Amino acid sequence: MAKRIQWIDFTRGIAILAVIIGHTLGPYTGQFFGSFIFAFHMPIFFILSGYLYHQRPIGKEFKHSAVNLLVPYATTATVILVINYLALKLPHNAVINPYFTSTKQGILAVIYGAGSEVFNPWGWRVAPIGAIWFLLSMFIALQFFNGLLVMTQRFKSAKAIQIGIILGLAVMGGVLGRLAYLPWAFNAALLSQVFLYAGYLIRQTNFLERVENAWYLVFIFAWLVSAFQGYFALTVPVSPNLVISVLGGIGASLAIIKGCIWLDRFQGRPSLNLLARYGRLSLIVLCFHLIDLDVIGIAGWLFNQTSPILGNWLATAITILYRIGFVTFWMVVIPKIPIVRVGFFPRKYFLK
Repeated sequence: MAKRIQWIDFTRGIAILAVIIGHTLGPYTGQFFGSFIFAFHMPIFFILSGYLYHQRPIGKEFKHSAVNLLVPYATTATVILVINYLALKLPHNAVINPYFTSTKQGILAVIYGAGSEVFNPWGWRVAPIGAIWFLLSMFIALQFFNGLLVMTQRFKSAKAIQIGIILGLAVMGGVLGRLAYLPWAFNAALLSQVFLYAGYLIRQTNFLERVENAWYLVFIFAWLVSAFQGYFALTVPVSPNLVISVLGGIGASLAIIKGCIWLDRFQGRPSLNLLARYGRLSLIVLCFHLIDLDVIGIAGWLFNQTSPILGNWLATAITILYRIGFVTFWMVVIPKIPIVRVGFFPRKYFLK
């Protein structure tokens, strides 16, 4: 088994914790800090996937991605549907809340796989499933990306052709993001080709070893410009200016990666071991974060109870700590449950 790259685990850990924080800002959603987080927390996962990419035959990539991404998606969706069904049947309480008005609505949401409100010229009304749109979108993105590299590798000007096609796909994703939210966050999968290819080129060109430190000021500047302009909703994808958002996403990712490479020299410390564990298990953290968001009512109850006494800022901080605690508990427990863990750790257990 290949040795894990520790700074990648640190980076994923920061990113997945940023996802949780970004989804728990409550009354501060829409302000600068939220935009600062949304500028990078999804793009960086695509960039890291591009960095770690290994070319495979198209059929093999399909199988590999299906096991690693679609199995956890289906498992998480099943858990949500079961809890939602129970919440519909039980008296109202603070522990579990119905996210979907019916099981039928929930099944349609699972099939469509939207991360946010669905819009289209055809008038389809489908509830969003939420944060695990990422798993479906990543699955599609990897099929496009791997297929493109497989089919163009023999051309003399392969890189020029790849860049041209990827920019074309990204533009298509941006245009579609203004017209319709397609199933499986297909729009985001198209735009994210830029992030995948950026990660791929970073590794192919040894960019991290060659770039001078002064350039990181430029990367942070791009990140700040993206954050100041407003929210980057990659799931659609939409922002005030997608070009600025894409450049800001790449710049922010490079800055965070640089910081995590620096942290790598201190590996072994308990706090960094925990951060690395969040990174290694970021998929299960994402899945249980969505379960918490969709059908567990504790966060809303906690905020409502604490905000009149402590104010919105402290109530939000407490709610964030609860959400991190929730996913941490399941991150520890699920690997120890023999049958259940298969659905959340398919790479390790599914084929066995």
